[in-house]
Amino acid sequence: MAHHPSSTSVQIYSCALTGLSPLSDPVVTPSGYICSRKLLLTKLAENGGIDPFDDKGVRRLEESSLIDLARAAGGDGAAAVIPPRAPKSTSLPHLLTLLQSEFDAVLLELYDTRHALEETRKELSSALYQNDAAIRVVARLAAERDESRNMLERYLKEGGGGMKQPEAASEGAAVQKRAREDSNEEDEDMPAPKKAAKVSTTTAEESADVSDLTKIPPSELDAMSTTWKELTASRRAIAKLKRTPMEISKNEDVLSNLAKDGEESKKVNLGKASAKAGVLCMTTLRTGEKNEDGTTEYLITGGHDKNAIVYNVSSGTIVATLSGASGDIVTVHGKEVTEGGSIHIVTGSADGTVRLYELLSDGKKKEIMTSTLLGSAKLEAGVPVNVILHPSSTNVDARILVASSNGRVELYKWSSNSNHEEDTLKLVTRLESSSSKEGNNGMIEYTSGCMHPDGFIYIAGTSDGSLIVWDLKSQAVAGTLKGHDGLSIDCIVISENGYHVATSSSSPNNKNNNSPIHIWDLRKLKLSATITPTDDVGTVLSLAFDPTASYLAYSGELCTKVCVAKDWDRVVCTLTPSKKGAAAKKGKKAPDGKLSGAVVWGGEGFGLKEGEGGNVWLAVGCDGERPVRFWGLE
Repeated sequence: MAHHPSSTSVQIYSCALTGLSPLSDPVVTPSGYICSRKLLLTKLAENGGIDPFDDKGVRRLEESSLIDLARAAGGDGAAAVIPPRAPKSTSLPHLLTLLQSEFDAVLLELYDTRHALEETRKELSSALYQNDAAIRVVARLAAERDESRNMLERYLKEGGGGMKQPEAASEGAAVQKRAREDSNEEDEDMPAPKKAAKVSTTTAEESADVSDLTKIPPSELDAMSTTWKELTASRRAIAKLKRTPMEISKNEDVLSNLAKDGEESKKVNLGKASAKAGVLCMTTLRTGEKNEDGTTEYLITGGHDKNAIVYNVSSGTIVATLSGASGDIVTVHGKEVTEGGSIHIVTGSADGTVRLYELLSDGKKKEIMTSTLLGSAKLEAGVPVNVILHPSSTNVDARILVASSNGRVELYKWSSNSNHEEDTLKLVTRLESSSSKEGNNGMIEYTSGCMHPDGFIYIAGTSDGSLIVWDLKSQAVAGTLKGHDGLSIDCIVISENGYHVATSSSSPNNKNNNSPIHIWDLRKLKLSATITPTDDVGTVLSLAFDPTASYLAYSGELCTKVCVAKDWDRVVCTLTPSKKGAAAKKGKKAPDGKLSGAVVWGGEGFGLKEGEGGNVWLAVGCDGERPVRFWGLE
């Protein structure tokens, strides 16, 4: 404060808050600062009564502690208060001083502004993070709510009754876990599946007649689970298989030698000569693995002649013809049920019928002598696109899985001590996805199918390019994969280690006449690779993994190629038929406009241990052609 003596005392002071002179209500704080009372009280109201001049920000300031400035004696008793004098700006030094003061003030204000901005940014980031976390929580809760509502709707729609179908949403993770637990090149044994809970005190046969068909009876699940445990060891051995560079080179030399002469080494005409030519399905069966007299290999084919032909590869003779179908045999599968004794063969025909045959062999000659029809079943709708005997089947107890064109996977049972009518297969379970249950408008059309090596997963291909993954343990859809640009999936194969699923479509692609082969990773339920067939292959008709899951054979109209698993673009051999065969029919399709056929592996295979195997052959059959062609078989 500056004091200038005069006849009338003139006082000049400025407010510590604003820097301006308080003209009417100057006060002094206990800390010695002069302020405008009005402005100071406003500041105290904003900060909760804290002294604005306290560096620590803890000291409180009350209005009663403010001291009014003494007023000078004047005519009306009021202090003669005037604003501070304006700085002298008539000289250059004063101007420089003024500019420097203003510049310093601007810098200080900029520093305070930046500091405040940084604090605001931190607070905003924290608020945004909390908001994002809250949104995620709300979204997850909403999804769980919708999922629960859908489960409840399906549960009520299906009639309640303790059904397991609502668990479908979590089964995909279970399937991936079972497929993944023996992966990562150092595989661990998959845990044995839990036994299905008992849902009633009746037997499986009794409950199957009165309960809904969406469940697999506990007794059947127990049998499948027991087999699953037995299959796990062999599958784990394949999954852990690691070959040395020398072994890989030796195996690839074996494959290269299959095509060294350029054409097939042998071809055999199977089926009636008077019937329409064409091999629609084919499978191999190796029996007597533990028999002291050695093994016997069979090739089982089906085609337009409405018969399933059993060809003894070892002796080069047809040993059985399985007749009775009134339509083309479109799918076939066989299994040895007693060592060196009997064989069960199941067929599916275009007349919508599934048939189970038993073939008995002469133990000395190892040739099938008689065939007997054990049972048959007429599908309620559609035709079978895949039939397979479950690995748990025995000579007295057969379980048959059937995928039909009307979008169903059905389990049929045959038992030697069954009380049912003769030649009848009993329907035990019928699995349908939700779209199939909506009727014809929402019906899924299955076009192919295949079972996982462990016997608890079944995969069906659809006409719109989808793969439906069924978990037989829970009887629920574990996942749906989409591919092939919406084209029909006509062939599905699963590698013996259970990791890879290969699919193909014989429908022309808009971008390329040859639709690519898709390789799916079953552990992650996603597409992992694609193989684009070259023009010399033509439309791909069939696929087959070798028993060690090391190679994939894909057969087309014009030739068959074998590529390396995980290095899918590397082809190790190309098998080209003679000019009188498929090569002479380039571009020609079957009369029904759809190609089909089969490629299968045979022989001892490459073996799981050093020194094992080495004798390998492939057989290829095609619609529109009568012979089955062999490479590597004399």
